[in-house]
Amino acid sequence: MRLPILLFSILFLQSVHLRAANPTAPNNLRASDKVQPVGTDDKPFFGWYVQDVDANEIQSAYQVVVASSENLLTPEKADLWDSKKVNSRQQNYVYFGGKALAPATRYYWKVRTWDKDGNVSPWSAASYFDTGLFTAKDWNGAVWIKRDTKDANDYTYYRKTIKAGAKPVKRATVYLTAFHNYELFIDGKLIGKGPGYHYPQYAYYNAYDVTSAVKAQSTFAAMTHWYGGGQGRAKGDRGFLLKLIVEYKDGTKAVFGTDNTWKHKAVEAYDPNSKGRNPGEGIGYIDVIDSRKIITDWNSPKFNDKDWQPATVLGAHPTEPFTGELQPDLTRSKETKIQVASIKSLGKNSYLIDLGKVYAGMPEIVFEGGKAGDTVSMQGGFVLKDDGTVNPKINQSTNMSYFFVLNGKKATFRPELYLGYRYLQVNNSPVSLTKANTAFVTRYFELQPEKANFTSSDKMLNQVWDMMIHSLTLGAQEGFVDTPTREKGEFLGDAFSQGVASMLSMGERSLNHRMLLEFIDSQDQYWPDGRMNAVYPNNDGKRDIPDFTQQYLMWAWDYYIQTGNLQFLKDNYAKIKKVATYVDAYTNVKTGLIHNLAGGKGPYEYGIIDWPATMRYGYDMTAEARTVINAYAYTDFIIISKIAEVIGNTADVALFKGKADAIKTAFNKYFINAQGVYADGLLADGSLSTHVSQHANMFPLAVGLVPQANIKAAVNAVKERKMSAGMVTVRFLTEALGENAEAAHLLELYTNPQWDGWAQTISKGGTATWEAWDALETNQSMCHPWGTAGLSGIQRYVLGIKAVQPQYDLIEVKPLDFKGKLTHASGKVNTDKGVIDLAWKQDAKKYELTLTSPVNVTAEVYIPKGTSASAKLKVDGKEVTATVKGNYLVVENVGSGIHTFVRE
Repeated sequence: MRLPILLFSILFLQSVHLRAANPTAPNNLRASDKVQPVGTDDKPFFGWYVQDVDANEIQSAYQVVVASSENLLTPEKADLWDSKKVNSRQQNYVYFGGKALAPATRYYWKVRTWDKDGNVSPWSAASYFDTGLFTAKDWNGAVWIKRDTKDANDYTYYRKTIKAGAKPVKRATVYLTAFHNYELFIDGKLIGKGPGYHYPQYAYYNAYDVTSAVKAQSTFAAMTHWYGGGQGRAKGDRGFLLKLIVEYKDGTKAVFGTDNTWKHKAVEAYDPNSKGRNPGEGIGYIDVIDSRKIITDWNSPKFNDKDWQPATVLGAHPTEPFTGELQPDLTRSKETKIQVASIKSLGKNSYLIDLGKVYAGMPEIVFEGGKAGDTVSMQGGFVLKDDGTVNPKINQSTNMSYFFVLNGKKATFRPELYLGYRYLQVNNSPVSLTKANTAFVTRYFELQPEKANFTSSDKMLNQVWDMMIHSLTLGAQEGFVDTPTREKGEFLGDAFSQGVASMLSMGERSLNHRMLLEFIDSQDQYWPDGRMNAVYPNNDGKRDIPDFTQQYLMWAWDYYIQTGNLQFLKDNYAKIKKVATYVDAYTNVKTGLIHNLAGGKGPYEYGIIDWPATMRYGYDMTAEARTVINAYAYTDFIIISKIAEVIGNTADVALFKGKADAIKTAFNKYFINAQGVYADGLLADGSLSTHVSQHANMFPLAVGLVPQANIKAAVNAVKERKMSAGMVTVRFLTEALGENAEAAHLLELYTNPQWDGWAQTISKGGTATWEAWDALETNQSMCHPWGTAGLSGIQRYVLGIKAVQPQYDLIEVKPLDFKGKLTHASGKVNTDKGVIDLAWKQDAKKYELTLTSPVNVTAEVYIPKGTSASAKLKVDGKEVTATVKGNYLVVENVGSGIHTFVRE
């Protein structure tokens, strides 16, 4: 039986064979968004790509089986779960629904699918996932250990030789965590680094399959780093916990764990009392490394650790301050050594290293010779002085220096903590620096920037896209951080901007999901009224920014539309709803508007609006009922009503839709001035502010608050101000223009170097998005990925792809008509169903668009009508009559496969 949405037009039915081919076996199997993950929780979810050679196909149903062995992977034998045939297009976030899973166990699974005609595919190849440790008792056999020290910058080595024995090993898995960081080695080979940051009661752990590394006797070695609290890091306490489970082929197991037989030693090469790089932000300490004290083979099996001391035992888990259940973290960072762009001698043994663009990571320089005890000093930076040396004053208030004490022989300088900059000046080098002895190790969470794809006929637009994609890699660290240099803080507003951009451009899922849950933890920890921390985890406790809290609902909804993860909304609805009730609590009875939304302090009180302050462009902060806050409130009420609808809470649908309607009425009653445009808000005496900002007009345009009679005036108010919004809100500027078909102005936002904007950043030498358009002049961050918020405007309105239904079940393909200012664009969108590929081109006579969609995606395609009065189009070479909607010719129900649309 066919689904109503797939009643394809005669055009497309003609391309379907009388008897469609069966779908082939699904592939790209993922569990919890990872391929064969190690360390899942007890409720993993499953995803796959549907394979079908037929055009215009969907998945009408699926069946998943899960078993304890590969031999049991049939519906008749599956001993953990048989989902049975489920009529659904869902092909990711299919949550396990079978018998309770055991911890530290490998399970096997496979899937098959049905097409729209009821034809079934073969079963996929088997895949597997390894569960992690679920509860405190699962950590039995290991205890928390530490080194007793008061070092502010505590680097500690740990070692233990583990004798697994000579029996053949079937599988070996290690589970570990540390506060704050660890590096794990087995017999000198790096296994992994981690974990992500959180508060100690919510601490994460990682798991690794180490079957190939474990021998009859293996040396486990770890280096941990504890360095107090900061904007993106709770202080907690130092601690290290590791458990190794070895399963033998004879069916027996052995468990090994951290205890007082592990030995430890301070990493004496690091100065434990060096100065902080930015003491007010707590990002860490200036690296002062003495190469005379470096132990190069500390993690080797042959190293003699007889002088090391036994570790101090904190206790079995849970123990203070690690009191909660440890959470599995499947996110990982990756490090890649790159060649520097250039090295220039500055004379007197000084050199300037240019990375070519801003990167986040660590320098790696091999020094040889010199006098033992002499110090090489290094200075990172973003810009150069007129004499070609690094300008240390344009530094985001951060000391970006390093110091390396020579040993008179050969030693490699490579600090452990990442930092973001473009230039590195090296002074007093004992050797000539060349590309042979100088490199840089980039570091970021496992984003896949190679998946991001966009190009067009405008060179500057392409450069802006590339800069945004590169900037995403700079901010994706333990979480989405505001900057890899000054704060390294997981700010809610920054994470929203970066998270959505990374989903849209690269198909990122895991870090978005993890951080959405973290900010819910912040509500649990600090805010019974429904707020969320502005930065979390952090060292300064309870701290909020009202409009960052408001943005959370938008992020959660964007995440759902991108992923289709309905379970996330169901599981967290009560807490997500608290954001809306927090906002609603500040509704003024007289006006029906939100007045003085409690939260923030100083320049953030009642709402940040935009940031830094110059990015408000004069917005009237004395208003107590602000247009921006009320536009967010309307959006929050609309979103929570939509969430209530998809989870089946009909009472809340009506409740919050009513609140949205009420605020919309009040918004247009009180905020429109005599000129028919929106002012910044109501003052304390009830009068309307005399200031008209771009913010006040772009927000209602973006979220659908403007009455038809006022749209033209509001659009003009936006356009008159060119680019007059900062990175907190710039997404809404692109949406205000995009949703109102203002293609020319939208293009100028991205490409005009005379306006504030990304093109101007590039024209000033920027290689990453900045904190503010005037960052160079005001010494703000020149490496601030929240500027990637503009990426969505390129994808949705220039390339022209927008998800209409969750998980891209239905997409809208609707490039704006640039009327010759842009002659072609192409790009890809990475979805849970596969890659959507789109290319369009136009000239004075013809417009051509080619769409390639994976199985299970349906599209509504909008072709700019241009000056033609005809509704005729050629679709896949055949002439059809399209539906005319405004300035577009529309073809609905376009299915999977390759389809070409031509308007002449």
